[in-house]
Amino acid sequence: MNISDVAYEAGVSIATVSRVINNADYPVRPETRDRVLVAIKKLGFRPNDLARGLLLRRTRTVGLIVPDITNPYYPALTRGVEDVASEQLYAVIFCNTDRNVGKAEHYVNTLLQKRVDGIIIAGGGTDFTWATRTFTEFGAEVVFIGRHGAERPSVQVDNVAAAQLATGHLARLGHTEIATITGPLVLTSAQDRLEGHRRALTRARIGWDDRLVVEGDFQEPSGHAATRALLAGHPRPTAIFAANDRMAIGAMAAVADTGLRVPDDVSIVGFDDTSLASYVRPALTTVRVPTYDLGAAAMRLLLARVQGGADAAADDVLLECELVVRGSAAAPPAPAAEVPARPQRRRRAG
Repeated sequence: MNISDVAYEAGVSIATVSRVINNADYPVRPETRDRVLVAIKKLGFRPNDLARGLLLRRTRTVGLIVPDITNPYYPALTRGVEDVASEQLYAVIFCNTDRNVGKAEHYVNTLLQKRVDGIIIAGGGTDFTWATRTFTEFGAEVVFIGRHGAERPSVQVDNVAAAQLATGHLARLGHTEIATITGPLVLTSAQDRLEGHRRALTRARIGWDDRLVVEGDFQEPSGHAATRALLAGHPRPTAIFAANDRMAIGAMAAVADTGLRVPDDVSIVGFDDTSLASYVRPALTTVRVPTYDLGAAAMRLLLARVQGGADAAADDVLLECELVVRGSAAAPPAPAAEVPARPQRRRRAG
């Protein structure tokens, strides 16, 4: 069924049907509108949104690209995007890249071919500079979540300052042997959190030791493996800052597997404050990232640019993090007291 069939069934012009469908300002008599609506329902007619979008140069759809949907960080962010989009009657097309450049390129091209009004790209560090020219050619607005090299607006948190909160907390508790498990250092978010860790150590006048830095991949097994290596090394850390909660939870398991206890023997601080952080035992001290707000702010920024032009919302948005203190970090264990050697008795001659 098409718009001509509806017009014939209702006994009106195609223009009149179009005005009813699009709620145009042009006046249509109530009885005529009712006939059109009855005809639409009777015929099961559904407007061609793509054709209508091309005519109006708006499809009321946006794309959301994330690097790893298995990471608990992204569902809350996605919900923030979707809630704001839904309020404004926009639909969201969701794409997961697994940090694969080929998949990212495929999704970008697909979204642009579908004439989405804009794209939100989440996950600090993924390089999308290759797509900048393509975005311009298609006239699509793009907003990033996280720090990127592309010259597009972004919504982000200060990962450097947030990591300083985490490591600074451990330093204030009295720890001096503080290790860190980083994310993949090709990512800007991982680089920034490592820099924040470094600055906190410098501020606390704790020397830098490369042996207390292990690179992970933001997943639990890497946190577990890194912690086993750190606890087997020298110096052995009394505290660990993991660059996300998933690796922190892996680290907590590794501490238990080696017969030690958190935080009695090893303190652990994470990053993100995902839903699991408050349910592990002991509950995880971590940096709370406003993930829902990041998604919501990104969608608002994108809509401002779509509806008002690039100059309507050109500034980046920076949101604050906070330290959430729970039970996984405490003062370092007291050094074991040295037991004095027992004096040897002299044997009597003969």
